[in-house]
Amino acid sequence: MMKNEKMGYLYRFRALLYKDICDLRWNGQVLFNLITGAILISLFALLPHGEIPISFVFAFVFGMLTLLMQGNLVVEEKEQGTIRRLKQAGFSLKEILFSKMMITFMTTVLILILFFVLYGNHMLFHLQLFILVLPIIMIMLVAGTFLGIKTKNTIEVSLYGSPIMIFYFFLEGLLMNSSREGMPWLAIFPNYHIHYGIDQIYNKEPFLCYLTVPVIWMAVGIVVFITWYKKQHFN
Repeated sequence: MMKNEKMGYLYRFRALLYKDICDLRWNGQVLFNLITGAILISLFALLPHGEIPISFVFAFVFGMLTLLMQGNLVVEEKEQGTIRRLKQAGFSLKEILFSKMMITFMTTVLILILFFVLYGNHMLFHLQLFILVLPIIMIMLVAGTFLGIKTKNTIEVSLYGSPIMIFYFFLEGLLMNSSREGMPWLAIFPNYHIHYGIDQIYNKEPFLCYLTVPVIWMAVGIVVFITWYKKQHFN
């Protein structure tokens, strides 16, 4: 019985993934963000190394692509009225949201792979970078999902998502123009640890200690979102 339930869940989830992947071909807003992100990443990767911090480059990916793409994918189901039809077909909202998160996560990873290929360096360097930024990706996925649920259309997703992006870039600007001792209060934000964690990787020094704060932010974000989600009694 339990095996049949698991098989049924996997079948439904695979069907949702297939639907979402097919829908991407006609999603102008998402395709625009994806193409823009790919172009910006390619340009940054081809600049001389050290010209612009990698953490600032990643801010474009996580803001313009991960955050907005996730929000748009979720809210467009509401705009088009397909969430109700999917529920009637037996899909739960949790399955729908998780499918969107998987699509956005895979797209973000593909853009990062493009950057890694163009940027060069060895495989271990790229793997360490991905591990370091993984908590930020998860934070943006959760934030994008929340935006998609709370907003009414893609315009509102961009409107309410912009302050998050602006604040992210503001912190990156402060990090680019200050020393590690200059603004110690920045250490409460995950950007600080991503920025200096990348320096550690460049210098081939231990970087895992710089994961602590981003992981705490990620865990708190996920717990808060799940708690809020359960209180809303979504099905």
